[in-house]
Amino acid sequence: MQQTRGLVLTLPRLDRIEIRPELRDHVLATLWFICTFKTFQYDELILYPLALYFGWAFIRDFPKLTDLIARSFILFLFPIWYFLTAFWGAETWLILRSGLQIVLTVMICYCVVLRLNPRDVMLSFLIAGTIFAVLSFLEGFSADKAARGVFASKNAMGAAMALLWTTALTVALDSAFSRYLRVFAVGAAMLALFQAFRSDSATAILLILGATGILIGIGIIPRSGLLKRPGFYVFCFMLCAVGAFLMAGILAFDDVNPIDSVLGAFGKDTTLTGRTVLWQYALEEIRQRPLLGLGEGGFWKPYEPFSTAKKIYAEFHKAPYAKFSFHNSYLEIAVHQGLIGAAITVLFVVWAFYLVMRGVLVSNSMPTVFFFCLACVTLVRSMTEPGLNRPFAILPMLFTIGALFEIKRRRALVRAARNGSG
Repeated sequence: MQQTRGLVLTLPRLDRIEIRPELRDHVLATLWFICTFKTFQYDELILYPLALYFGWAFIRDFPKLTDLIARSFILFLFPIWYFLTAFWGAETWLILRSGLQIVLTVMICYCVVLRLNPRDVMLSFLIAGTIFAVLSFLEGFSADKAARGVFASKNAMGAAMALLWTTALTVALDSAFSRYLRVFAVGAAMLALFQAFRSDSATAILLILGATGILIGIGIIPRSGLLKRPGFYVFCFMLCAVGAFLMAGILAFDDVNPIDSVLGAFGKDTTLTGRTVLWQYALEEIRQRPLLGLGEGGFWKPYEPFSTAKKIYAEFHKAPYAKFSFHNSYLEIAVHQGLIGAAITVLFVVWAFYLVMRGVLVSNSMPTVFFFCLACVTLVRSMTEPGLNRPFAILPMLFTIGALFEIKRRRALVRAARNGSG
């Protein structure tokens, strides 16, 4: 019997295709960052299934997370207190629902740290930011959308581009990434810088300058060998001396206010676009209910005719259906979760920032520099924007993830030392 000769195409069997858990979770985490980098219509169709998966993954991998959870139980203090506010808060169901979302946010952070490494997170964030930078650039051809792109406001786009600039620059400077990816990161950084200037946002420009300074001071200079040269320190001291003399000369004139001059250069007034007025309202509300607060949803009720919120909405010319805040995370928390909730938040911030700072001082790798930059951005934004403990907020999540990665790194070193000594 004659055998037929020819090219035989063999298709892989579907039951033999295996996807590594790390790759699967990396793809899902990237999708999560894309959906939370900027909200868009029907994003809940992606977010809710992802949230359910990560919630199930947390329960599935709980035995692997017990040590990490024990060393970071501080992350659960605020959610516990948040749930307790349901006993005196007016919006009980809102508190319970958003409290569950906060717990789920913490669970997602643990899942990301378990399966991914810091460079995976950097890559995911770079992809998410670049997508919206490109879309905003294309929207820029429309005159009325040039300053805000696909975002709700120019400040929102500026802040997002500052985050992309920081991420892209750290990827470009990290030799662990491939050459092609680093070139791509340079292009993303240039696009982010262009979009940030197009947004005309003072906050974005200052964040970019601050992040760039941190990258140069912590990520580049220590690797260049300049710290071993006495001339570098002489130059730094001379530069500080010249700056001090210039500042003294400026302050010698009574009619010159450098703060007003800087704010005026960015088109801001001394009230920070009304933020200081809002802070006074918040402080007055805190004096009335200092420890326990009102509970989530207890203050911002502009539809109630005699509420303080209605007065604020009228003063700032806001429509009743618009979302508003005190533009300060700590005051927002103190009003709704009381000074106890604000104290827990400050405790978390100090704990997380200490871990991120320890990581960058000890290992000084580009991923630790990346998380340190984002931690600084998170703290700066927390002074003028809400969201430090809000569910699914991307910056606080990365802040938490950076702290958990440092705990994981330290535990790995301890285990390696024990195995080596054994």
